[in-house]
Amino acid sequence: MASSELRTRVITGIIFGVVLIGGTLLSEYILTAIALFIMLWGMHELHHIAGKGDIHPSRFWMFIGGFSVFSAVLGLTLAHVSLGIGQSELSPGFIALLILIFGIFISELFRATTKPLESIALVIFSFFYLALPCGLLVSSAVTASGDYDPWRVLFFFFFMWASDTGAYFSGRFFGKHKLFERLSPKKTIEGFIGGLLFAMLLGFFAFLFFEGPVLWKWLLCGALMSFTGALGDLFESMLKRQFGVKDSGNILPGHGGILDRFDSTFISIPIYWLLLNYFLFV
Repeated sequence: MASSELRTRVITGIIFGVVLIGGTLLSEYILTAIALFIMLWGMHELHHIAGKGDIHPSRFWMFIGGFSVFSAVLGLTLAHVSLGIGQSELSPGFIALLILIFGIFISELFRATTKPLESIALVIFSFFYLALPCGLLVSSAVTASGDYDPWRVLFFFFFMWASDTGAYFSGRFFGKHKLFERLSPKKTIEGFIGGLLFAMLLGFFAFLFFEGPVLWKWLLCGALMSFTGALGDLFESMLKRQFGVKDSGNILPGHGGILDRFDSTFISIPIYWLLLNYFLFV
């Protein structure tokens, strides 16, 4: 990597980190705004790169549906911790989801696209790949008592960054065996192992920071975050190869687009949310 490109990447990373960490610490509303921006811009990039493959999903349904799913995740989180809402009270939400999907199918009849099934599938895919994880990212900051704890979210990103850092340096200095050459020629098994170890080391610091969970749970959490992060990275590489693009966008100089920067996040955050609510603090 050229020195100027590396410098641009580092500067962008620092600015990005300051905004993300500072915004998360300041307020749950800023965190929500950041997550919503990530989701909407990610959908914009997904819509753009899909066009390279002659797939043109409805931008309207993608954004409206995505915002609805994002809002539903936050609403259900608040309802659960504040009102103790149960499964029986969730029927209106499921009905609304069915209406949303029904509308997507019906509207496609009038769009006359060349690949209608792929367009419908991509819209629904965006709900699970982008809207649901971004909603769960904010939900992860809400404790069982309903309080806002920004460190629960920040440690998720610390896990991701530790894994990326460990994978980069381990792959650079020790990498010899390809991990998944068909999708990502630069990734190595040694880099994957290094990322795993760095994330587990971060798990040790999480154990020291938080009260409650035992050490082995945090170590396992770090290992799972590194593993799912690598899967997310490979999955996004697969998407870009299918549509024939190098980067999903250029909003982050030196990093590419939102999908490039958060590729590991979208796969990992649902697993992290499950660990927080049903494993780490129980």
